Amino acid sequence: MKNNKRKFIPLIAALMAVLLVACGPSDEKLAEAEEARSLLAQAKQTAEDTYLDVSDTTQRSILDSLSDKEAEIEQLDFTKMNDKKIDEVLPTITELTESYQNIGKELSGVLTSETQIKEEKAKHKGLEVYFINKTGMNLSKIVLHDISANTYSDNFIGDGVTLQSGYTLMGVTLDIYSDSSEWEFVITDDAGTEYNLSCESLKGEDLKGASIVLNYDSTAATGEATLGGYFPEPEPEPTEATEAGTEAESADAAEGASTDAATESTSE
Repeated sequence: MKNNKRKFIPLIAALMAVLLVACGPSDEKLAEAEEARSLLAQAKQTAEDTYLDVSDTTQRSILDSLSDKEAEIEQLDFTKMNDKKIDEVLPTITELTESYQNIGKELSGVLTSETQIKEEKAKHKGLEVYFINKTGMNLSKIVLHDISANTYSDNFIGDGVTLQSGYTLMGVTLDIYSDSSEWEFVITDDAGTEYNLSCESLKGEDLKGASIVLNYDSTAATGEATLGGYFPEPEPEPTEATEAGTEAESADAAEGASTDAATESTSE
């Protein structure tokens, strides 16, 4: 009997070893599972960090859904799973990792686009100036032509408004692009004729609040826009024609008042 007992001891030990192997994963499979989970965590972190850097929020719901699935993977205890069970789980981990990587690429593209837009926007600065019309013409339009960028501004005067000769237009803000180096102003008189006025450089913070004097030589058919002082010039004195018109308007107003008074007396 003793001999039989001695024979059973190695057999029991072998069976125990088999049971232990069956209940837990091999070292290689456990390492594979942990590495897969680590890659998943990295992919998630990268995607989430990139998302925080963009203003586009359309991917938030997708990230939340992936996060719920990733949390389930984090809760798995691979040490209590056998190799077969781990093999069943690994494809899910790989698929989830790829989903995070794909959305991470999309977010990286969005980030690149948004960064370029921000950088381009930062190149545009508003320059506050005012115009002095010394062209000898009444103007219906003043437009800034950025020759370097080949862009045109809106009409600074405004539709249906005329800037008379000798008058000043206040409250103007020019959009100056830092990469540009050449500008001109395109003016239009009240008859609809356009003129191009060459312009000095509009770069520099020291130009803020400066005047831009619009000049045109009809004899030479050339014009220029020059940077002037920082104080508006006084409006021109009324001409004789203007004074005569004003007197006539006053006379008409007085006559109208007299007529109204006479009418009221008659009514009484």
